[in-house]
Amino acid sequence: MSEYTLFLGCIIPARFPFMEKSTRLVLSKLGCVLHDLEGATCCPTKSIIKPMGEMGWYVTAARNLALAEKAGHDLLIPCNGCYSTLKTVDVELRLNHALRDEVNKVLSSAGLEYRGTIEVKHLVEVLHDDIGIPKIKQLIKKPFDGMKLAAHAGCHMLRPSSSIFFDDPNKPKKFDALIEALGAKSIDYDTKMLCCGGNLNTADEPDEASALARMKLQEVTKKADALALTCPSCFMQYDSRQYLLQKSGEKLNVPILFYPELLGLAMGFTTQELGMDMHRIDAAEFLSKWDSRYNYLKTLKEVFDLPSLIKCYECGACVNDCPVVKVSPEFNPNEIIGRILSGELDAVIDSHNIWRCVDCYTCYELCPQKMGMNKIFDKLKHIANERGKGPKGFNASIEMFRKEGRLGEPTSVRKKLKLSEPPRSGGEELKKLLLIIQKGEENEV
Repeated sequence: MSEYTLFLGCIIPARFPFMEKSTRLVLSKLGCVLHDLEGATCCPTKSIIKPMGEMGWYVTAARNLALAEKAGHDLLIPCNGCYSTLKTVDVELRLNHALRDEVNKVLSSAGLEYRGTIEVKHLVEVLHDDIGIPKIKQLIKKPFDGMKLAAHAGCHMLRPSSSIFFDDPNKPKKFDALIEALGAKSIDYDTKMLCCGGNLNTADEPDEASALARMKLQEVTKKADALALTCPSCFMQYDSRQYLLQKSGEKLNVPILFYPELLGLAMGFTTQELGMDMHRIDAAEFLSKWDSRYNYLKTLKEVFDLPSLIKCYECGACVNDCPVVKVSPEFNPNEIIGRILSGELDAVIDSHNIWRCVDCYTCYELCPQKMGMNKIFDKLKHIANERGKGPKGFNASIEMFRKEGRLGEPTSVRKKLKLSEPPRSGGEELKKLLLIIQKGEENEV
């Protein structure tokens, strides 16, 4: 069981208590014990407090760190701004002994001393590096399979890299990995690393702040189902400011989700338990789509090995080796598999295209996993047959098989070749066996 001191900062408790609620719920579920930090103040935020004077900024941060050291546990921070400040000061005080002595001289008047005995960790760092994706996956009850999320790490989760180094500051991967641990797809998009522009508000530049927020929202609204983040300041920009943009007539509709909310939903917590009704941008459409996708994929899992289906679609290397593709370029088996994953199973089954797979096993022999698309098409044909959707030639062959146990009966041509009468057919016996199978399947239903 891991223990941490929780540093919430100013904005989460004051404006977004639902972020605190979801953080506490999911971390408790993951076996973490959180201790509140008595006597904590503003981290302090760089953009507002540091211009007042560097020493005041260092001392305020060092005081919070010294309190955490007395508590005796590593500091866990779900706010990007607080994390960047406290991590930066922690690293600088560890390296700059003269600065540390100067800061401690001031702290001593309050009976405190910064010693550098604990680690300062971001929530994403704790989830990815300490707890680990395998443990998170064990607790997922309702995954976000099939949903597309745009990850917004935010500037201060990763920067400055001179102090923060748990991930690449320009091409981070760990937050994306945590999103995909929930089953969702973390999409790549042009404005992924774009700053939210929140600090332009304190510079009395609201139009410029809106412009930066708008750039990302306009792209995400076309490419993803929602935006995932961990920063309350970024949330304010993308949720509250988006609400204002909507009120002025702009067509933006991007639900903004705090990562612990996503994790909590996947773990089985309700939106009410997580306090998600406090968002300005309603997530109802996103949640409805997720519910629909979950139920669809649950049905799909009854027919297919879903992970293998996804791998097959993402690979697609053997498509151009399919002999039917060479004579019918409009036949694209990989595209058909993609349609199944996107929710179009019924339309695919109704399509004649599934019957173009000739069971030649070319894809199987070329498949590194020895899966082969032909296995997928076998199941699609089976479903289509059960629904009476087969081609005329197929249906005629099935009918003959059911009646005779063969796909063809011997003719008088055999006599011309002086062949003896063929062995007696076992068709009647086979019909009885097939009838047993049919009755068994009906009983199961």
